[in-house]
Amino acid sequence: MARPDLTPVTDTEGGRSPVVYMAFSEEASGGSPAGVVADASSMDAEAMQRLAVEVGAPATCFITGPVDRPADGGVDVRFFSTVTEYGMCGHGTVALVTSLIERGVVVTDRDGRATVTVRSSGGVAEVEVRRRPDGRPEIWMELAPAHFEPGGVDPAEVAALLGIGVDDLDTALPIERTPSDFTHLVVPIRNLVALEAVVPDFDRLAGWCRREGIETVALITTDVGDGEHDYRCRDLCPAVGTDEAAATGTTNRALACWLVRHGLLGVGVDGHHALVAGQGIEMGQPSVVRSEVDVVDGGVVAVRVGGVATVISRSTTFAST
Repeated sequence: MARPDLTPVTDTEGGRSPVVYMAFSEEASGGSPAGVVADASSMDAEAMQRLAVEVGAPATCFITGPVDRPADGGVDVRFFSTVTEYGMCGHGTVALVTSLIERGVVVTDRDGRATVTVRSSGGVAEVEVRRRPDGRPEIWMELAPAHFEPGGVDPAEVAALLGIGVDDLDTALPIERTPSDFTHLVVPIRNLVALEAVVPDFDRLAGWCRREGIETVALITTDVGDGEHDYRCRDLCPAVGTDEAAATGTTNRALACWLVRHGLLGVGVDGHHALVAGQGIEMGQPSVVRSEVDVVDGGVVAVRVGGVATVISRSTTFAST
């Protein structure tokens, strides 16, 4: 999948041109794009959806509350894909809070820390800002631990939809779904070669996902061996308007909890664990998504997902090619 091209925005919504960021990437060449509209207080849902279509990113964030520094440390936002509104969006939140820092709406303390409450239709997320030694802000979201239920799907059908064989699935582990901000289907893949070989028929996959009540198909393998990542993943989202997402915070929250659930990578034991995921590499948009999980009595009691965002353009759209 080719990296989308940037084209100048046509300001059809009364001066509300978005700033576009690549979330979960140190550079503009990687990550997942998200637009941020700083003042959407007078926009209705139809206007937001129209502008999100024009932006063309997997997510566009619309700040609906006051645009100056929030007195209560919180911000009201709505997230839209090109086809629908999201209750919550991880990579969109990383872009959103990065934009608030750049505009001086959120200010870090002498230790480089700040907290922001992000309120959306999906609920409330507590977001922590941690400035790194190089000065760049990492945005960390504390999200509710994911809960799982049987996938209820035929592995052979799943493999066919992915364009791989059943032997390419890791059949020692179950396919499971997790209903949360999105309903993810977690599909374990045998190794990195098999993960890279996935070439879905996205039209068929979109229809199947809608029939099965699945919003994203999260592929994961721990057979990485590159010394940089604990696991690699791909997130297929044609049912919600994006064939494949290069970086997804809520999905990696689910994957981190899934790893704990099955005792993989040593994170099933009690304590604090840090994970690094590689995503978007097959798309040519390499992304790094970091997760932290706190485990007590074998279960996740807290999960955080974090990363940086890089601005790529102001007043642009992100049109897929």
